Amino acid sequence: MRHAAAHFGIPWPRYQLLGVAELAAAGGVVIGLWWHPLGVAAATGMALLLLGAVITHRRAADGGKETAPALLALAITAAYLAVALTS
Repeated sequence: MRHAAAHFGIPWPRYQLLGVAELAAAGGVVIGLWWHPLGVAAATGMALLLLGAVITHRRAADGGKETAPALLALAITAAYLAVALTS
């Protein structure tokens, strides 16, 4: 992870905070299975984090192989939001 932080030019403490935000969002999505508003809010936050990840990969001139996990996670999050907002 320190290598990834350096690759993206993100200071290590800030990179760790991104990880905390990702864990919080994932936990919120799980809790959202029982408490709908929290799931929607958490998934929205997760989508913003993942959009930032995709942008960061592109700025670092990463290829599709490196960017694909963030794109896949963003697609899954968007699908969750689509279902959650129409239910």
